[in-house]
Parts: sequence; C-alpha cells; structure tokens
Amino acid sequence: MELNEIDDDIEAFLVESYENLNQIEGDIIELEKASGNGEALVRIYRSLHTLKGNCGFLPFPNLESLAHAGENLLSCLRDRQLAITPDIISTLLQTVDSIRQILSQIQATKHEGDRDYSAIIGALTQLSETKQTPKASQSVNTQTPQIDAEAQKDPAGSESVESFNHELTEISTSTTSESAYIRVNVNLLDQMMNLVGELVLARNQVIGFSTKFKDNGFAATCQHLSLLTAELQEGVMKTRLQPISSIWQKFPRVTRDLAIASGKEVEVEMEGADTELDKSIIETIKDPLTHLLRNCIDHGIELPAERVACGKPSLGRLFLRAFHESGKVNIEIGDDGRGLNLERLKGRAQQLGLVSAVQAATMSESEAMNLIFLSGFSTAEQVTHLSGRGVGMDIVKSNIEKINGTVEIYSQQGQGTTFKIKIPLTLAIIPALIVTSGGDRYAISQASLQELVRLEALNSIEILYDVPVYRLRGNLVPLIYLNEVLQQDSVSNLETLSLVIVQVDNYRFGLVVDTIEDIQDIVVKPLGRQLKALSLFAGATVLGDGTVALIIDVVGLANRTGITAKQKQLLSENAANSQEQGGSRQTILLFEGPQGARMGIPLALAFRLEEILASAVEKVANQDVFQSYGQILPLIDLHKIFCDGDRNHLNDQALATVAETLQIIIVSPYSELSVGLVVDRILDIVEEPLTIKGIPSRPGVLFCAVIQRQITEILDIETVIRIANPHLLQLATHG
Repeated sequence: MELNEIDDDIEAFLVESYENLNQIEGDIIELEKASGNGEALVRIYRSLHTLKGNCGFLPFPNLESLAHAGENLLSCLRDRQLAITPDIISTLLQTVDSIRQILSQIQATKHEGDRDYSAIIGALTQLSETKQTPKASQSVNTQTPQIDAEAQKDPAGSESVESFNHELTEISTSTTSESAYIRVNVNLLDQMMNLVGELVLARNQVIGFSTKFKDNGFAATCQHLSLLTAELQEGVMKTRLQPISSIWQKFPRVTRDLAIASGKEVEVEMEGADTELDKSIIETIKDPLTHLLRNCIDHGIELPAERVACGKPSLGRLFLRAFHESGKVNIEIGDDGRGLNLERLKGRAQQLGLVSAVQAATMSESEAMNLIFLSGFSTAEQVTHLSGRGVGMDIVKSNIEKINGTVEIYSQQGQGTTFKIKIPLTLAIIPALIVTSGGDRYAISQASLQELVRLEALNSIEILYDVPVYRLRGNLVPLIYLNEVLQQDSVSNLETLSLVIVQVDNYRFGLVVDTIEDIQDIVVKPLGRQLKALSLFAGATVLGDGTVALIIDVVGLANRTGITAKQKQLLSENAANSQEQGGSRQTILLFEGPQGARMGIPLALAFRLEEILASAVEKVANQDVFQSYGQILPLIDLHKIFCDGDRNHLNDQALATVAETLQIIIVSPYSELSVGLVVDRILDIVEEPLTIKGIPSRPGVLFCAVIQRQITEILDIETVIRIANPHLLQLATHG
C-alpha cells in the first residue's frame, strides 16, 4: 500500500472515529439520566466495536486495546451483569477523553504516540471483573436491538481484514442519516465561496454597466444573471452551513463535569439544535457559548440546599435555545438560578475601580447588568479553577461583536438569568450601505443600521455637554463626523447633512457623511497585515466599478471616539424629555398610499425598506413575488387592496408597466412571514402619542389618527394580507 493511500485511510479513519466519539459521549450522558436505556448501551457498544475494528486494520494497537477494554465493560452493562453507577459513567467518560487524546496525536503525527494508558485500561478491566450474578429479571428488554453475531467474535480484538470489511458493510447497510451524503473537504468549500464572491463582484459591475445603456435586452440579461448569481450564492452558502448541535453536543458533558466540580445538581435542556449557520461562525462562537454556560453554572445556579431553602427543586435547570428570526440566528443561554444582584454588581465594580460612586448611583438596570462585560470584572472573591480571574465575559462580548453580533442580558433576582445573542448567518457576503466621505466610499453593514436622516437645516444641530447632537423624534442622538475621524477634507453640501443612524449595544449615534448611495451585497475581504491594527475598519470590498471601499467597524468607531461614554451623559436628558412629553408614544413609518392617501404602520413591523426594478417582479400562480437577499417574498400592491380596480394592470398586465422602480416596505407580522408592500412614496418616521383616534375608514385600516396635524390611516397589516392572499396567513399561523 502506497504512502498516500495510507494517509487517505488515516484521514477517513479520523473522520469516522471523531463522529463515533461524539455519539459515544452523548450516549454516556444519556445513560446516566436513564440507566435502563438499552438502546444507548447498544449504540455505545457498536461505536466502540467499530472503532476497535478499524484499529485492527490500521497500526494503532494502543487505541485498539483501550477500545477493547471499554467494549468489554459495555458488554457486561448490556447483559445486566453490572449496574450502572456514577463511577462507571466517570470511567467511561475518561475513556472517551483518552481516545480523543490518541486521535489528536494521530491527526498531528500519523502515529498514536507512546503515552501510557494502562491505568484507564486497568480501571475498565477491574470494573468488568466485578460482575454480578445475572438474574432473569435483569435481562435486556426484548425490544432492545441485539448486537450481531459478528460483533461477538474475536474477544482479543484482532479482527481480520475480512471481518473489518464485513463490519463496514453492515454499518453502511443498517442506516437509511448514507447514499444521499458525501464528505467534501472544507478547503474546497472555502474556495467555492471565494469564487462565488468574485462572481458577485462581477455581477455588481455588469449591473453598473447596464444602468448606463438603454438596452432592454441587455437589462433583461443582467437581471437573469443577478437571479442566477443569487441562487448560486445561496446554494454554496448552504454547503457551508452546520447545525449548532456540532458544538452543543459537548455541552451535556461540560455541564456534568462543572456541576460535579461545584457540588451542584444541574440538568441541561436544548431546543433548536438543528439550527444552521456558517462554519466560520460556528468556530467563532464555540468558546463564547462555552464560557456563558460555565458562568450560568458557576454564578447562576445555587447549591442544592440553597435552592431547597428558596422553595426551588434541588435540580437546577440550564437551557439552550436556537432559532432563525429576521435573517439572523438567535441563541439563548439561561438558568433558573439566583439571578443578578444589581446592587452587588455596582458595589463590586466600585471596589475594583471600574466605575465611580456617581456613575453607579445613576446607571440604569440595563447598564448595571452590563457591568459583567467590563474587562477585569468578577464577583468571585477568590480565584478558583472555575472563575475569579476577571477575564472571560469581556472576551465573550468582543468575540460576538467581531462577527457583527450582539449579546443582551435579561435577569430577575431569584428567578434566573438569560443571555440573548443575535448573530448573522454568514460573514462572507453581506448587505451593506455605501456612503461617501472626503471623496472616498465606505461600507456599513446593514445589521448596524437603524435609519437614514437628511437634514435640510444645519441649525437643527445642537451642542450639549460638548457633544454635537440631533433631536430625533424628541431623543438626543450624539453625532460623529466621519471626515473628522478620518482627518479628511469634507466635500459635503453645506446646506444639507446626511445622517446614518447606527446602533452599538444599547446606544445609537448618528454618523455624518457626505452622501448616501445605496444598499448592495458586498464581498468581505480581510485587511492586509499592515492595516489590521486599524480598529476603525472590519475589512474591505470591491465595488461594482472596480474601486475598493473600506468596511467601517461601527463598534471600533464608537470606541475610538468615546461616543458611548458621551451618550451616557445624554440618557438623563432623554429621560427628562420623555417625562415632559408624557403619553403613550409610538414610532410610526409614514408613506403615501393609493390616491395620495396618507398612511402609516408601526415601525416595529417594518423589517426593511427597498427600491426594486419593476422588471424584477415575477408571478407565481396569481401571486406577485420578488427576490430579496436570498428569499422569495410575496408582493402586495396597496392599490389592489384599496382601489378596487384602479390599477387593472394587476389583473391583466405585469407590474413592470406602471413604473421603472417600486417603493417596497417589507413587513413581518409573524416571524414565519414576511411580505413586501408596494407604496407610492416613503414620507417619514415619526414618534408621537396617538391620542386622537377615529374609527376605521375602510377594510384594511386599523384606525385613523392625527399625526403631524394630518389625518393618517394606520394599516391593519394582518387584514391587508388576508384580503390579498389568505393562504399566506394560514401558512404563518399554522406552520
């Protein structure tokens, strides 16, 4: 056998062995919860037997001996000659750890090394030899699948090549989780993703050319190219997706070990383990999630006696949830423990010199909770093997922010704490806003955007606490002039200002730029070694005209300018404004509807605003649809809802005959449903108390209100969708 063939065999062996090992570890944890789980015993036995058989084919005798000793113990457990005890569970988990060490050594050197594993083998053998006399009542349930006769052969563990081949054949034919899947090298997927990124850049360039020529045939070809590129991009991105279970499957073991080390009783519940996200993000969030889990066990969940004294069950509950929502992955990690003591947090922060007494006295609940993310903060009085070093939570926050994610804390004292994380599906290709400053173009991730504001009068800018601010719907928003930060000469129009309102943590600020261009898909390119020290930029991209644009790191920009610290000074001012204004204020998106009607919807329902080419509208059955960021969204024209035939083209012709471009509001009344509303013109975003209300004027209208001294119809989105296509609501409400 040639050397490269041996390397291929070892690589295939490692892939299969790691998969088996992860399954074994999970099944051992399940076995401790339900010791009578015969199916788990059989799965562990079969996986160890397969591992041992593979070692008989390859030159790994130490690993073979270790797997054989574990197999013998599992045989005694399976036949009910031994009762499952915590000592046996711990020994089996130590066996898993030892096997993983050997596999790591093989992966690095192609050899299993010379480490001595006689102690763990001796422990397994000793446990196997303390057999109980089998009783009839202890026989395995007749419904439990039995190990095949081939698996019982060769107790010494030295299977022949024929036996090994038989084992592989049996495994492949015994599953249905096999012929539909193939293994692909990750490097190949990365290369494909890079090529798709280059294709997206070329697509953007071609579309840029198409706007310069009035050629319908060329425009149609460009539109087709754009659709094909979007589909290919989505397909390749899916090949890189992995279920979050790939990192969650280690958490039951981590939970067990930490609970034993801290003298606590903890069970872990996982929901949404099949939620998928990009492989690169999976690798980035593994350590932050692990640290949050450790934090919940170490600081959150109480000791059994303390829980019982508080009227809680002695068994603490740790939960993990994952789900997709609004184009992002939401992850929640929480516990039912003691919760955060805000006064203790503030006192500890003062003791460590992280905040002053004045800051501690004036901070809000949210700010007090966020103290745990400060570098050097820890509530532990002394250093232990679990905590107390003052590092960790700040790294969690910074690592999540590096991938354009956010983390928030929700806690109630005595009830528990929950960490809520939102992260993008992928980092390779993202929608971004293109802006200009000092003659150069920059990109801002759409995930950070709140809204865009155009100021006609410069006297609307005020100075408060030496900070330029703008009153946005009654709230003071601090401003950053991008040209000043970048030390550029501004070329902006002195009569108007363009503001990009962005969000950082729980704060927002306005970024003053020269011009605002458009939102487009960009391919994120890493910065060169010489530029990596620049905290203002998260990467670069090539635009449609071939020029390079730097991607602004919003968090880095906020830290560089100290804007978050400045905004804390404005919180009390905003709170005072809110008390003066009083009333139940709502944020409303205003737009012009059919026949010039002034309409609005709650801004919370509006997911995104878009302007699309009318030629991009397609028809599926009787439903108009369009493609938006990898999704096919239904399109509802309000003229069809409210004008009863005023636009007969919707029945007989395509939307493309009405206008070259369409103004779209994408609304999400349910997490499972997003639709696009075609409106005539976007007017404004306002925040006012809806104190003057009138009865609905027609179906599809929730009520009428006076906003900015004008009567405005507030739409009932659910009714509008029901009028347009009731089937959409049925799908959303009934799955």
